Amino acid sequence: MGKNGRNYFRNTLLALARLDKPFIIRGRYFANPHLDYLTYTDIRPYVPAGASTNMICNHVNVMLPDLSKYIAVRPVMTSKVIDMSKEFIQAQERTNPVFMTAKTAICLMAKAELPGAEAIVSALGLENSEPLREMSDEETILGNALVVEAKYRTMCRLIEDTGFKTCVDLPCGYTPKAIHMTGRGLRFVGLDLPIVIEEVRPVMRSLGEYAERMSFGGVDATNYASLEKALQGVEGPLCITTEGMMMYFTEDEVENVIANIGRLLTKHGGCWITPDPEFLLQFVSTFRSVFGENSLGKLMLAGKTAKAQSDVANLSNSFILKPADIPGSLEKAETLLTRHRMKAEKINLGEVMPDLNIYKRLTPEQVQRFKESMQSCHYWFITLDSTKQEREEDDLAGQKQFEMQYSVESGIMQLCLVGRLDSISSPELLMAWEAEQTANTIDGIRIDCSGLEYISSAGIRLLQELQAECPQGIGFNKVCPAVKVILKQNGFTI
Repeated sequence: MGKNGRNYFRNTLLALARLDKPFIIRGRYFANPHLDYLTYTDIRPYVPAGASTNMICNHVNVMLPDLSKYIAVRPVMTSKVIDMSKEFIQAQERTNPVFMTAKTAICLMAKAELPGAEAIVSALGLENSEPLREMSDEETILGNALVVEAKYRTMCRLIEDTGFKTCVDLPCGYTPKAIHMTGRGLRFVGLDLPIVIEEVRPVMRSLGEYAERMSFGGVDATNYASLEKALQGVEGPLCITTEGMMMYFTEDEVENVIANIGRLLTKHGGCWITPDPEFLLQFVSTFRSVFGENSLGKLMLAGKTAKAQSDVANLSNSFILKPADIPGSLEKAETLLTRHRMKAEKINLGEVMPDLNIYKRLTPEQVQRFKESMQSCHYWFITLDSTKQEREEDDLAGQKQFEMQYSVESGIMQLCLVGRLDSISSPELLMAWEAEQTANTIDGIRIDCSGLEYISSAGIRLLQELQAECPQGIGFNKVCPAVKVILKQNGFTI
């Protein structure tokens, strides 16, 4: 059907939305790469009683907020649609392997018998604890579960103590925090990689009693536009929580993420709570207190597993304190916050940590040593520093949307990239590459970077993979200074 049919459908959708009435679409659908909307094809909407037409339109794009609020979806799944979905999921997994650490965390929470964790593990099909397979030592699993439960319960207590009514969990992972916080009367906004959000949203809404208080958004934490979009309609001060994320970033990325959180606090007000600067101290202190002289091997195994799952060679940057140089690394982390007009109050973990379920698996002596060791660890309560002069921000409104054009000529893939190549857009490039590689012999890639503004570690990881598959490698043209620095730091020749 042409333009009139599509307009009729859209008008019907809007009319029902204004009346707050749910309605049904039948047809085939597929998700776009950014997961902002579903495209339905060959569809017949159910229209209000008395309507004089029952038009079929050839397609319509339905935004996800409208989809989840107003529509009961009954798609007809064809094998083609299923294959497309699998392709996209696999592309996300390859470009963003760090999401596996979130599945490890929920399996560890189930080991610690946290409320709701076992149901989430079951819903995700992780009953065999596959993410924990590399931790073959049961004591290593126990130590990691102790760290995870301590962080989860302490964070939940600190969030409630702020008195703020909206928790923005970045990244939200697969933890039961959405269920717990909404059950305590808070609004919960879960932000994470699109691949995580795609899985966790239906699970939390099905398990939680207060699904109307939950919302979720696929984001890249280095991409402010994605964060701002996910928080559209959210008002009042925010309690932003970041648990188990900051250590996976490069120096350039961690600077971007801190700047973005500062922008959110400037716009909304509130605070940022994170244990991440001292995550190494908490791990080392936990394992030493519980396992004594046997702790080193278990710590190395835990670190090896995290690096393997995240594909990150070094779990460190200027925001992470080093056990071997606490004063020096502390100064660097605080300077990093100061650059973005923020300050941190250090909250003693030993003083605020609740009792833990997992204590029953430890001896009284181990529990006592653990509690004492946590007196030397802190969670950072970060707010804007009103005494610091407001720094001039980049023109975020001028940032370009990701666009990609490509063709293959004489064995060379000619690419033109615009905007940001990050964890949101990299899967789209990977899928295009694999489609062209199937249809053509590709010896090299030439990229027009005149419109490319930024490359995250997900983008770098993908470019390195593509370069390894091309005998003639990758050539970059018209590269802006910021992108040139990132490429050179990661071994590319410009």
